[in-house]
Amino acid sequence: MTEQEFWELIHGVGGLAGFLDGGQENLVAALAARSPGDLEDFADHLAGVLFRLDRADLARQPAKDSAERHRPVEMSADTFLYARCAVVLAGRERYLEVLADPAAFRDFTDVVSQHADGLLEVAPEAYEEATGDEWSHVEPFDYETGSNKEGWARRP
Repeated sequence: MTEQEFWELIHGVGGLAGFLDGGQENLVAALAARSPGDLEDFADHLAGVLFRLDRADLARQPAKDSAERHRPVEMSADTFLYARCAVVLAGRERYLEVLADPAAFRDFTDVVSQHADGLLEVAPEAYEEATGDEWSHVEPFDYETGSNKEGWARRP
């Protein structure tokens, strides 16, 4: 799977709203129809884009919590990961915008972005659906918060 194909699949989801409204299941089904190699490629592309978004200048931005009347709250490691998933679900153009301009990340810091974490499960679910086997692929990038040492060494 090429990077272009990865972003086309992401675009087909329809952003976070589309992902939450059946898009996750549709993406799993679309991936399950592909080869196991394509599923691994999808997971590798996803890990790579999440890794590149793993930067201190993004993580230090406050989250907006509607339960706190949209007052800024510190982002946890998980909240930051899920916000990065929401950036990916917004598509390639928004992803590139956030990479270039950290202020654009603020659009993804609402706690509603936490629901984007399902993106992390689509390749394993599709693989298990297609093959009946358990997913064991290990991506070449660790996307957990703080894994991108260069992104955390930068000064804001």
